Amino acid sequence: MTDFQPIRFPTTAELNIATSEGVIFRLPLAAPASRLYAMLFDTAIVLGAVNGVGLMVYWLFAKAPGFGFMVITLAEFAVGFAYGALLEGFWNGQTIGKRLFHLRVIDQAGLPLRIEQAWVRNLMRVFDVLPFAYLVGGIAALSSPLMQRFGDRVAGTLVVRQTPLAAPAEEFWTRQKYNSFMDYPTIAMLLRRAATPELASLIQDALRRRNELAPYARREIYRELATYVQCEISPFPDELVEMLSDEQYLINAAGVLFGANGCRAFTVNH
Repeated sequence: MTDFQPIRFPTTAELNIATSEGVIFRLPLAAPASRLYAMLFDTAIVLGAVNGVGLMVYWLFAKAPGFGFMVITLAEFAVGFAYGALLEGFWNGQTIGKRLFHLRVIDQAGLPLRIEQAWVRNLMRVFDVLPFAYLVGGIAALSSPLMQRFGDRVAGTLVVRQTPLAAPAEEFWTRQKYNSFMDYPTIAMLLRRAATPELASLIQDALRRRNELAPYARREIYRELATYVQCEISPFPDELVEMLSDEQYLINAAGVLFGANGCRAFTVNH
């Protein structure tokens, strides 16, 4: 698939990433206010969970209130760490607060967040909260061109603003009268089942941006996408593929994924 070149210096509002074909993808960085609101929402959830068992802990350690307070403090850190690390690691880089405010944690190269990065950035939160009210984290974020708090810098992550995509409707590939891929319903069904939402989104964006791409870039991107789908996802007969251009191959694939006969519904995230 497309290789990403080193990150270009971003503006204060977005991160620009250039592919080897000269195509630039822009990722809007999350504003401090929206990050604060998401953090406060997540903090309320964590405190609610901790305080829910707080009375029981204090009852169990009624004769040693100092020990009970220590247990509550450690539990608050443990629950907060597990809450952020597990949700971000396994829920597309989002906690409940981040999803509510349309934010997402990603790798600073624009790639999806890895599980180990989620653990590191949340473990480093213990330094970001120092000396109080996330002062270290706030200063680090405001002084970073990528709006990275201390934990983000250590983990190599950043927080971006995510704009939900509307479900694709009347695109030209859903209206073509004949799709040769539909002559092979078993292979077409395999394509619908095996293609990830990210791959479907990439095909959709490549076709939508046809007129925005330089001819050489379009040919290379379409060739790589068609080869990947054919070799890794769902191989259609060679005699059929040889008659199709790479662009027509992707149009047919998009018709399978998004057309009236392609019943699968995608929730695509960027």
